[in-house]
Amino acid sequence: MAVLIHYSTYLAPGLALFGLWFALTPRSLTALRILILLAAFVLMRDVMTPLGLWSLGSEVQLGFTANTFVLAVLGGLSVLLVTALVRTAPDLAALIVWSKGPRAAGLMIGLAVGCLIGVSLRLYQGIEASALPGYWVWLPGMVVLAYGANALEEVLFRGCLQGYLEQHVTPLRAALGSGVAFAACHGFLALSVTQLGWSVLLFTLIEGLACALVRMRYGVLAATLTHGTAILLIAVPMH
Repeated sequence: MAVLIHYSTYLAPGLALFGLWFALTPRSLTALRILILLAAFVLMRDVMTPLGLWSLGSEVQLGFTANTFVLAVLGGLSVLLVTALVRTAPDLAALIVWSKGPRAAGLMIGLAVGCLIGVSLRLYQGIEASALPGYWVWLPGMVVLAYGANALEEVLFRGCLQGYLEQHVTPLRAALGSGVAFAACHGFLALSVTQLGWSVLLFTLIEGLACALVRMRYGVLAATLTHGTAILLIAVPMH
């Protein structure tokens, strides 16, 4: 609980300002409201690095805190934020395309694309996650975080942003815009917080475009499976 309290209190002043900015922005300015939410999410995510909740190493090696309770709570809170967004901002919620076409097929394809990204990078890294101490105890909390936190990220990037762009350009251009925006929003993390540079930007561009194309064809739920599965497969506990 001490870790979560520290994270919340550290983050509170910045989130309060973003919340006030969002509240003062007219609903008619849809694009600006979406950008405010994206910026607030980037703050929430990137603050986790200096607080030791996750780390990003060379070759995009993702390490998350070994505290499975903290992981599960953060994932659960992300789902609650999605619910709050849908209820308090119906205009933005209307932009979210949760599912398109056959749902079962879409979810299977989303899962398969996530496995393709995650397994490929895992093989490149050469990390045997199951051999790491405490991996199986840590894994349940990581599952909640991988799909819960990335559900929030997908709702913002592939739900709100991509849905908004589709009202103004072709679905393919909207998907490309969403994917590039996703990578660009990792720029601060790649170039300042971690100073890992191009490898992070390249990975997030590939991942962002894959999720955006899955969303274009099958909806946000399938894209969430893609994103969450990819992260789950490359994540390891921090020690």
